[in-house]
Amino acid sequence: MKHLPLILPLTLLLFCASILPVTGAHAKSPARQTSAKAIMGTTWMWSSTTTPMETIEAEVPARYTIALEDGRVSARFDCNRGGGTYKLSDGTLSFGMMMSTMMMCAPDSQDLVFKRDLQFVTTFYVEDGVLYLGLDDGAGTMEFRPAP
Repeated sequence: MKHLPLILPLTLLLFCASILPVTGAHAKSPARQTSAKAIMGTTWMWSSTTTPMETIEAEVPARYTIALEDGRVSARFDCNRGGGTYKLSDGTLSFGMMMSTMMMCAPDSQDLVFKRDLQFVTTFYVEDGVLYLGLDDGAGTMEFRPAP
């Protein structure tokens, strides 16, 4: 009977050790999401495009945005605004012809690169709150973060 007081703390310790991996698994970030609903209703700011040849960082992400709603995409291309149509299903996304205003942006603008890359989007997924758009034939990945 003198070992009985040790059994309770030891049992408690073993119980806690057995449930920690289970509760820890729920604390991990959510898995990759490919549901069309995961990207709707959010304005996404372009962060970068990574290709096998280079990484292009958006100088001012808030100047390069997309928002998808009801079959139409609204976009900001630096000093220009525009949009077009898109096709979306789980894990796949493609943009139709994009139209925009035609103001002359500053010489260091990345508007042409941003518009060009959007035309090659074929896939998407969201992971840890970041939207990744895959370009055709593995040409690269565009990365977007939610606008504040």
